[in-house]
Amino acid sequence: MIVGIVAFISMLFFGGGGEVFYVDKLEKGIKKYVVEKERKKEILGDLKNTKTLFKDFEKERDKDFKQFLNLYGDMGTTREGLDSFFSELQQNRKDFQNTIIDQRLLIFAKIESVEWNQILESSETAAEKRIEKLKKKEGKGKEGFVKTKAQIERSEISMDQKASLIEALEDIEGLAKDLESSLLSINSSHNSILADKDSGKEQLKQIIEEDDTQRKPLLKSLIDFHSLARENCPDTEGEKIIKAFTKEIQATSR
Repeated sequence: MIVGIVAFISMLFFGGGGEVFYVDKLEKGIKKYVVEKERKKEILGDLKNTKTLFKDFEKERDKDFKQFLNLYGDMGTTREGLDSFFSELQQNRKDFQNTIIDQRLLIFAKIESVEWNQILESSETAAEKRIEKLKKKEGKGKEGFVKTKAQIERSEISMDQKASLIEALEDIEGLAKDLESSLLSINSSHNSILADKDSGKEQLKQIIEEDDTQRKPLLKSLIDFHSLARENCPDTEGEKIIKAFTKEIQATSR
């Protein structure tokens, strides 16, 4: 399950989509299939600007991840505090994705239909290979949060408290795996809106809304786990459990 842990940390705090516009090997396809040199140069320039936006976004998410670790590691942090943090995180992601939609519309308008069909075909092949590789890697993954579970087991709390915490932790693992599978399907190979060069802004915004909805159960499970440790364990025991959890997150992130 360790692959799923890495994936959920990356997808919650970083780009999440992998390739630009969820189109695998887009730049390679543009270079190969766009015929006119000047138009190709213009498109690649726009794409370069888009990648700069992605890099800036990633830098901000790095800061958010550090803020999350501090917030989550503080036993004084309330459920409301975490919920507020995640709400802001999701809104920032939606704002960024809206900007990226505008970039997609700008760039794809300059690509001819015949060229796009060729780009799409090569992209779908690349997407299938990437997904197959990730699924194989996941199948070989080790069990996640081993150290956190061990810390729970040796904590000086009741058996019922231990069971509740481990159940909450396993809920995080299961939801992370579900999220990973769901987000893998958001690409031009599996989504007709992304596969259509001429999809409009409102159609593309639907994908953002679906993306946001898919993340919410995992965010809630993270809040639930922290609240259980905070409200049902002696301060020192809760701190040890959350510390073990955040350490494992740091060790498997990026």
